[in-house]
Amino acid sequence: MYNDLAVARRLKFAFYPMGPRLGSRLVFRSRKIFARIPLVKRTSISSLVLRYRYSFLTGLVSLTLVDMAQLSVPIIIQWIIDELTLESADFSLITKYSLYILGLGLLMAFFRLGWRYFIMGGARKIEYSLRNDFFDHLQKLNFDFFSARKVGDLMAHTVNDIETLKFSCGLGLLIAYDGVFLFFFIFAAMVYISPEMAFYAFLPFPALAVFVYKFGNMIEKRFQRSQDSFSELTESARKPVSGIKVVKAFGLERAEGRDFERASEDYLEKNVHLVKIRAGFQPFIYFVPSLATALFLFFGGAGAIGTEITLGEFSAILIYLMMLAWPMMAMGWAIDLLKRGNASINRLNDIFAVEQKDDTRAGEKDYELKGDIRFSGVSFSYGSTPALREVNLHIPCGTTLGITGLVGSGKTTLMKLLMKIHETEPGAITVDGIDIRGISRKSLQETIVYVPQEITVFSGTVYDNITFINPSITREQVERAAKTAGIYEQIMEFQQGFDTVVGERGLSLSGGQRQRLAIARALVLNPEILILDDVLSSLDPQTENTVITNVIEAMRGRTVVIISNRISSVVGLSRIAVMKNGEIIESGERRELVEQRGVYYALERLQSV
Repeated sequence: MYNDLAVARRLKFAFYPMGPRLGSRLVFRSRKIFARIPLVKRTSISSLVLRYRYSFLTGLVSLTLVDMAQLSVPIIIQWIIDELTLESADFSLITKYSLYILGLGLLMAFFRLGWRYFIMGGARKIEYSLRNDFFDHLQKLNFDFFSARKVGDLMAHTVNDIETLKFSCGLGLLIAYDGVFLFFFIFAAMVYISPEMAFYAFLPFPALAVFVYKFGNMIEKRFQRSQDSFSELTESARKPVSGIKVVKAFGLERAEGRDFERASEDYLEKNVHLVKIRAGFQPFIYFVPSLATALFLFFGGAGAIGTEITLGEFSAILIYLMMLAWPMMAMGWAIDLLKRGNASINRLNDIFAVEQKDDTRAGEKDYELKGDIRFSGVSFSYGSTPALREVNLHIPCGTTLGITGLVGSGKTTLMKLLMKIHETEPGAITVDGIDIRGISRKSLQETIVYVPQEITVFSGTVYDNITFINPSITREQVERAAKTAGIYEQIMEFQQGFDTVVGERGLSLSGGQRQRLAIARALVLNPEILILDDVLSSLDPQTENTVITNVIEAMRGRTVVIISNRISSVVGLSRIAVMKNGEIIESGERRELVEQRGVYYALERLQSV
């Protein structure tokens, strides 16, 4: 449905949580698209059809007219045969009846076009709206949800389950209605002609109803297992492809191949179990009309010979029984499709049931922020594990601050609290003296750009990757940002410059190139506050120093925060904060920290060896 870059633009908060001027035009556009159809928390096939009830209703009316015309044909044939059996047959009547059949054929052709357009078109609209609803819902879920779910599973929901629902709502509804309508009207027509013969013909159908109910539930359960297995198969294919560099570097091709083969075998096994059910289900459905026809021929033939019914009536009932083969096939097929749809809707509802993160809260207002940041007694825990303890830190507007310390000391968590990715526990965080709990997320997004440790590069051109948050940025701005990030010259060495396609996850770029591409992506937005979270680790010291110098110059008068375990990344900044076990244990200028002979001094000496 979307290419990789389009998906990234819609999921920009997940990949790139904060960004000034995130392109309010783009945000508004995406919300407008998704607002066309209201999100249904707990949906069903019936609720999906009701969204486009007028389209489906028009289609079903057209289908009803086709069926009524079709059901009229055997009656006309009865009249013709009965007329032919008379010694004084009126051939003008036969001609008239033939014209009736021709007219009904033209009527059926016209209204067949109608039901195909409206019912199948409605199914496509359901597919479109449901996929947008599902995608919109994913964007509003907490980060914890994505850390616990596999990408392959979500992709299977987005593509395979919604595709199944399209067929259930379109073709499934169509043939279910058509089968039931034809079945009852054929039965009614046969009763009208001869109640006794209709009774004999319909003797097998009560047993069929019980059979269909039992097997229908089995189909739904087994199809749901099949869809779950497909999700695992999708993830097994995605994982080695997305991490192909690691796979090849460690020679894991065979191991990954075995994992994929196991997932594929499981998917095959689940589908074979489903096929076994269908293998017994469909033949029995098709057998019932044959049994009904045999019963009618036995009893009806005797009745025709004994003149209990006319030859025309016998022929009409026989034609109706032959027509009954389609309703039986249709109902069996419909149950299969609808049960598959139920399985898919249950899988989607499991995701829709996950609580969304509420981005709009009472008391929040929009502000024009400059960048004076203060943490006052801030604490935070991941479950029972403390991550921050009574942190106090002031970052005046225009400051260049480095935050360093050992791995797991709480550096990244501190910035996530600032951006309201996590909720502050004890303590307060203010920007320009305003508590962030009263600042709208939009205002923070327009003020802060955060470049996370996990660099995300999308399958697209270099230019698209730099401008993916706001495609309206000019070429001149892109080139200036690339020069500041120290990657412009390397881009120009690429075969197609900024129009070079970098491949899935930026596999054609080195780690340092991906990091500088992400920095250029941030700088092009011209933020008031720029946070670089350990995105210089793949650079050599000379390139690192050049990039930091360029960034500080480009951000002159604005706030820059660089988080890094490497002292070389923070040594040239105006202030440095050192964290350990969730606390800021040292803070000040480099000279002051060296004179203290504490943790910073030890780290600098250790890394300078």
